Amino acid sequence: MSKEGRKLIVVDVRRTKTAEIADYFIQVEPNRDYELLKAMRALVRDHELEVDKVAGVPVEYLEDVVDAMVSCDFGALFFGLGLTMSSGKLKNVEEAIRLTRDLNMRTKFIIMPMRGHYNVEGANVVSAWETGYPYAVDFSLGYPRYNPGETTVVDVLLRKESDAALIVASDPVSNFPQAAAEHLIANPLIVIDSHMNITARMADVLIPSAIVGIEAEGTAYRMDHVPIPMKKVVDPPDGILPDEEILRLILKEVKKIKSKRGRSG
Repeated sequence: MSKEGRKLIVVDVRRTKTAEIADYFIQVEPNRDYELLKAMRALVRDHELEVDKVAGVPVEYLEDVVDAMVSCDFGALFFGLGLTMSSGKLKNVEEAIRLTRDLNMRTKFIIMPMRGHYNVEGANVVSAWETGYPYAVDFSLGYPRYNPGETTVVDVLLRKESDAALIVASDPVSNFPQAAAEHLIANPLIVIDSHMNITARMADVLIPSAIVGIEAEGTAYRMDHVPIPMKKVVDPPDGILPDEEILRLILKEVKKIKSKRGRSG
């Protein structure tokens, strides 16, 4: 990233390589992101803080950082998984969004999550335009319903409400809480993936799929929601289909089974 005319602010619990090239580095104490964001919001609104430090950071230094933020012509706040994995979790993200809103009272600012695995953004974008919600969508009542904390997959698994799972290009067993992962593998588990991972090894049914952008054409989304057409480069192994085609075939069979049950009922 070119530094000419730009300021880079890094917030982390430890000094990283990115922090070494930053104009400002805020080394926040672990699990105190929420307090830090609250303090920054107060400073953006020109309130005085009656303490010397917040989350281990001197208030004078925070004032310099906030001055740099409100003085910019266009700013971007990028946040990663660390914000959701420390104490506060979703509340931390809410506070980051509120900070962005406050900054927009004085300048122009955007906020964007730093996505992890390939095309995670694509799954959220498609879900949002199809249902109005980016994730945790419940169709059990016949229409899309969204209530994080209730309809999110970990919560469903912890309540032991599911009795089967279809996993597409993901590895929840290695990432979910142990109790959630245990319930996931205790029931029929179908995995569609182009890579072998822990979840795939635990699957009752494993369907290998073609790799989009190499063995099949498709679309991937950048973090800023821009769709990128992906071209096929080589043929996949015999019998290996793209995940889209696999899902279409599964849907066709599901409709056929439901149709038979409807006639027999």
